[in-house]
Amino acid sequence: MKHQQRFPLGRVLASAVLLLACMNSAQAQSYQLSAYVRSHAADFMHNDDKTDYQDFNWLDKPQALALNSLDSSALVVSGGHASAKVLASVGMLKTYASAYYPYGYDAQGHQVQYGYGNGTAQATFFDTLLVTSSTLAEGTPVSYRMDLSINGTLSSPSFESGGYLSADGLAEMRLRDKDSGQIATLSWDAKKNATGVYSLILNTQVGHTLTINGMLYAGADVSSYARTGRNAEADFYHSAYYQLAPSVAGLNTTGLSGHDFLATAVPEPASYLLLGLGLAGLGIRRRLKA
Repeated sequence: MKHQQRFPLGRVLASAVLLLACMNSAQAQSYQLSAYVRSHAADFMHNDDKTDYQDFNWLDKPQALALNSLDSSALVVSGGHASAKVLASVGMLKTYASAYYPYGYDAQGHQVQYGYGNGTAQATFFDTLLVTSSTLAEGTPVSYRMDLSINGTLSSPSFESGGYLSADGLAEMRLRDKDSGQIATLSWDAKKNATGVYSLILNTQVGHTLTINGMLYAGADVSSYARTGRNAEADFYHSAYYQLAPSVAGLNTTGLSGHDFLATAVPEPASYLLLGLGLAGLGIRRRLKA
């Protein structure tokens, strides 16, 4: 019985969600918080298949500012199981996913278990920020730095050749000036990037309107065919926090949701990567975890 892989699709969907949110932000809404969790376990030998799916979607609703949680789990006869959790509000996203499936072969090498466990969790937010100041005239050039503080772990191994075991963590952030069309975006992958603080900078002007997007995804998948491990876990239930630091004191940092994105501490990155964007350029700054 062939095991069909699901997690690559999950990664594709996770990567596409922020783009969809950005497309939707061109519509009339001011802010949004959405999330889902899905735990799925299947035991093909016993014809046992369990799925627990939960979600929420707060569009221009005050619930977006509250702490919203989702918690799902699925267990089948063989002992295979999966779980997924989300804790989120505008500006703060946390996700967790785990999966397990017992060893599928007897002492003679005959396969006696067929199935898989798969957990996925994803949260996104969108907000709108009016660039206002009590001291600067409209049209004055200013900028905002957006910081992503992320902390978490993937179990090891995080991927097995053939795709029978995987653990994934993805995050994104995006600033867009609706008036000028300028965009600054950053994508983070736990398999390629260290945890810590990541930053980007967007140049704008007093009087313009900005949109803010963030996304965090965790996924775990294990099948009976896996040989390098029986467990997979993506634990990003400690992060991610999205904050803003204006170039000039007194610039507005509160979105139309009512959430204040003002950074409480200045990041101290270990390295800088500068990319040109506009007259002053786009900066991306990274601090590696100590």
